[in-house]
Amino acid sequence: MIRTVNSLNLLIAFFILLSYSTFFVLGTSEGFAASTVFLVMHCLALVMSRIRKPRVAFIIFTVTVNAAIFYINQFYPEGAGAYLYYFPLIVSVVLLNNPSFRDRYTLLHFGLCIAFFILTILAGPPRTGILSLTPDQVEDTFRYNLAISAATTAVLCFQLSRIISRQNREIISQNQNLTQAQHAVNSTLREKEILLAELHHRVKNNLAIISGLLNLQGDATSNDEARQIISESKNRILSMALVHRMLFENPSLKSIDISRYSHELVTELFNTYNLHKSVAIDEKYDNIVLPVGKSIPLGLILNEIVTNSIKYAFRGRSETKKQFHISITRSGANNVRLVAQDTGKGFPENYDFNAPSLSLGIFLIKTLAEQIEGTVRFSNSAGARIELEFPQQ
Repeated sequence: MIRTVNSLNLLIAFFILLSYSTFFVLGTSEGFAASTVFLVMHCLALVMSRIRKPRVAFIIFTVTVNAAIFYINQFYPEGAGAYLYYFPLIVSVVLLNNPSFRDRYTLLHFGLCIAFFILTILAGPPRTGILSLTPDQVEDTFRYNLAISAATTAVLCFQLSRIISRQNREIISQNQNLTQAQHAVNSTLREKEILLAELHHRVKNNLAIISGLLNLQGDATSNDEARQIISESKNRILSMALVHRMLFENPSLKSIDISRYSHELVTELFNTYNLHKSVAIDEKYDNIVLPVGKSIPLGLILNEIVTNSIKYAFRGRSETKKQFHISITRSGANNVRLVAQDTGKGFPENYDFNAPSLSLGIFLIKTLAEQIEGTVRFSNSAGARIELEFPQQ
């Protein structure tokens, strides 16, 4: 914009200097002072551009050119063609502004042009200046003004076409650069996605290997308590491996569908203890997607809840009506609510859930709930009932 403002001011200054020749053509010195004032104003606009104030320079340019056209209309007779200078002015305003009426500076410059144009109409026929020109002088002045106006408009249109052409080339070049950058970003992103997918796959495989080693260790021991501990540890590893498996299957590699995850985990745990036929499982899920940071702790919590129910409510009991209820639903705008309940004996009476010496399962549930910024509540309601509420993000 600075270069264009300077070019226009230099061009106008050149034509003002050229207009001094009219004083010799007409044989008069009237208007010489006004032309000099206009020349000084354009020089001032050049100074504003020099000190990096292009908007001020453009305002000076617009005001000066409008004032000059108004003066010329008041100075010359109507037939002299002073109105012809509105053409290069309009081209100049378009040249320096994107014709967008959302820009206050565009509105300002077009408003100045409209104000001076209305002022020219309201002023009526010229009352000052050269009123005694002969018809031949008026005709010569019209031809002269037409030539200057046409030349100025032609130069400005040429400059405008150059600017538009240069802008188009720059836009094409920028689009090409953006396309290349987008391809590079997409390629890098794809590589990272492949690496991340491979990472989840390897973690899942490593956890499966650990689980297999624990199976071997469990088969090699005859101690029931040790085998129970190994089995519970294997189930915890299962809950984490399931998260990585589902992340590997998810194209985004960032989140998992918690309803599918919970269903698969609960089913797998009940199948592990051969209780899938003897226990009626009631599941209720909302469509909720959780990030990795929430999914792994929640999976471990689910594992502890289901394992505790299997150990204390279902395994070794002969009741025909054994049920396990699990629901994960939305709570309010941003929270998730998990409710798990079995039909066992429930928690022991007067059990202190805040005592330092908690069972490992309860301790893990409380610790992991704090990790996901959740609150957990234990109660008895025709069996053990656990409620957990936490923010989704």
